[in-house]
Order: sequence, then C-alpha cells, then structure tokens
Amino acid sequence: MKKGSIILLIMFCFVLIAQEPTIKIGDKAQSFVLNMPKNSTQGFSMPYMGRIVLLHFYSTSVEKSMFYNKPFNRLAKRYKNAMYKGAEGFEVLEIAVQSDKTAWNDEVIADSLVNVVNGIAVRGYNDDLCKKYGITSLPTDIVVDENGLVIAINPKITIIEEILDEKKNFQPIRKDVVGTIAYSSNSSDVFPFARLYLFNAYGDSIERSMTDKDGKFLFTEIKLNQDFILKMDNGADIMVSDPLAIFNEKGERIVESKNSDNGFVFYVPSNWNTKITAPNEDAPLEGKIDQIDVNKHLVFKNAGAELSPKDEFELKGIIEMLKKNDGLFVDVTGHTSTKLDPKTAMALAQKQANAVKAFLLRKGIPLSHIKIIVKGNSQPLFECKNPQGCSDEQHMKNQRVEFKVYKD
Repeated sequence: MKKGSIILLIMFCFVLIAQEPTIKIGDKAQSFVLNMPKNSTQGFSMPYMGRIVLLHFYSTSVEKSMFYNKPFNRLAKRYKNAMYKGAEGFEVLEIAVQSDKTAWNDEVIADSLVNVVNGIAVRGYNDDLCKKYGITSLPTDIVVDENGLVIAINPKITIIEEILDEKKNFQPIRKDVVGTIAYSSNSSDVFPFARLYLFNAYGDSIERSMTDKDGKFLFTEIKLNQDFILKMDNGADIMVSDPLAIFNEKGERIVESKNSDNGFVFYVPSNWNTKITAPNEDAPLEGKIDQIDVNKHLVFKNAGAELSPKDEFELKGIIEMLKKNDGLFVDVTGHTSTKLDPKTAMALAQKQANAVKAFLLRKGIPLSHIKIIVKGNSQPLFECKNPQGCSDEQHMKNQRVEFKVYKD
C-alpha cells in the first residue's frame, strides 16, 4: 500500500473514532449548565429531579437532526406526567448545538415545542455540555434514568417508549383494533379485500391486515397509547369524490381518509383509537374520563384467599393513585383459567376478587369506591377449545384481575 493511502486510511479511522460518543451505557450522567430562552441559564444536576430524561442534540443547520423535534414533543406530552414505579416523571431536553440563537428561537416557535425544555449550546461542539457527553455528530440522543445513569444512546422512539412503558406503574392497554372501511357518506358502501398497513406516528410498521368481504378489518393486540396511521392500498385505481372513512363496530364514523400517491391514509390520534377497539359488552367505564385499564396477573396464596407480598407490591401504584385522588373509583374484575369448570372458576374468581377488595380496604380505600365484578373463565384472553388447547403461558394470561380506575 502506498504511503499516501496509509495516511488517508489512518485519518479516516480517526474520524470514525472521533464520532463515537465518549459517554457509554451504564455511565453516570454528568451535570451541566445550559443556555435557555430569554438569555437565561439553568443548571441541570443528574439525576434530574428523580425523572427519566431524554437529551436530544440537534442543530437548525443540520436538517436531518430536526426530524424528531416534533415527535419528541408529542412523546413528552404523552409520558411527561405518567405514573412511574421509581421515577417522578419524564423530561425531554431539546438542545440546539449552534451559535445562531435567532434560528433556534424560530425553530422552537415554528414546531410549537412547548412540552419539552428548550436549550442551546452556543459554542457548538466546543460547549462544555457537548464535551462532557462526547457530542461530535447530530442528531445524538441520550436517555438518562431516574438514578442518573445512561440507559440508551441513539435509540429509536419505539425503544424509548418501551423503556418508559416498562417503568410505568400501569402497562399500556393492548386490544384488538377493529372497524370497517367505507365511503364517509354511506357506511354500507364498503371496500372488501383491501390491503391495510398499520403504522405508528413515527412511521414504524406495526401490523398488516386486509378487509373482509364486508369491508371489516382486524389488528390484534395493539398498544393503544399512541397515534395510528392506517394506510390502504388502491390497487384497483379507485377514483373517489367522496372521502373514505373508518367506521367502528357501532357504526360511528371515526375518521376520514386523505389521498396519497398510491392509496388512502387515515390518521387516528391516540385519544380516538379506543373508539375502534373490539367492543366490551360490560363497558362500565364508557363515557367516563381519566380511565386506566390494566390487567394484573396476581399470584395469591392460601388457595386464592389472600394476596402474596408480590401481589401487594404490584398494586402499589394503583393504591397510590386512589389515595392521592379522592374522586377516583376502581372496578376489580376477577378472571380465571379455562382449565377449571365454570362453577369452580366463578368461586375462585370471587375469592380472589374479595382478597383484592380486603387489601384495598386495609389501605384506606373507601368501600363505596370499590366495585367487585366476577367473570370466572367466561371471558378468556385466549380461547381454549379444551384444557390442552392453550399453552401454560396462555392459561396464565387468562387467569388475571382487571383493574379499571376512573372518575365517576
């Protein structure tokens, strides 16, 4: 190899090494001072107020680095004040690495970045903050947990959501998403056998489906605390003057389509997507606000008559929420495995629900705020034609206690 080529190779390798952040997963995040709007400064000590923190480094001069500014703003709005097991909340710090304050201010206003903390590293890569975190390229995203430890570097937004969901007291609700595609003015004029693609708000593909002969579609076990983008192929080159629409199982029109280059697109915001889930015949919470719906797979002891220490720990978040908010009520619904005969299943579900009720009462939850519902094995998550028709894992998921917390 020629001498010049060796020098170029060494320089190329040096550039690659230089772009690797000096901070690593597991490192203790360092504290720093950040320039803020209106020519102020603010110190950020790590851990930051017991919160999980996302540091998003970008620049208005690096277009690709601004791509996630608005998505991170939406992420912050959804997760900022959620209840976490050990954290006090979630915070996004969007940090512009640049000296041009005018362009930075314009970006904050243009994208309405109101749910995040906006700061600027005015000395660019030479800023003390960038040096501490080894920022040499944009965008760079670093997640710091409530203990001040780096737990992720440049993760996808879906991974950040998984991290936050895992840390929450209440896991996100997953349900079947169902509906019908038809003309917006005529729900009976449906589109059969159309290919459908479900994406989240960040463009990640979630699942594929197809409408049946009646224009109905089904996506199974979808996480509901997110915006949806539903795309429909137009392989038949259908020309429409009347927009298409999604109708739910009750026949209500939920959202109309927008035309795209090769089909139709439906945008379903997170506060609407519960309207296109599989209907629940019991629906005691319909129309009530601040609803939390979570399944707990409790262990129990003494043949179902008492909660185990693990169960009591699992219910800590629900107890805290009910005690902090006097206006909240809780429905406790007992479900059991399909391995049992119906009579035995109902008796066990009643015993377990009563054990939960007794625990809530001991923790100071008023009796008038607790409602017990017993379903036995009449509403399994997994249908089992016979005891051998489901795996042990599926049987365990069928045996559960469902908590629905709501304002009356």
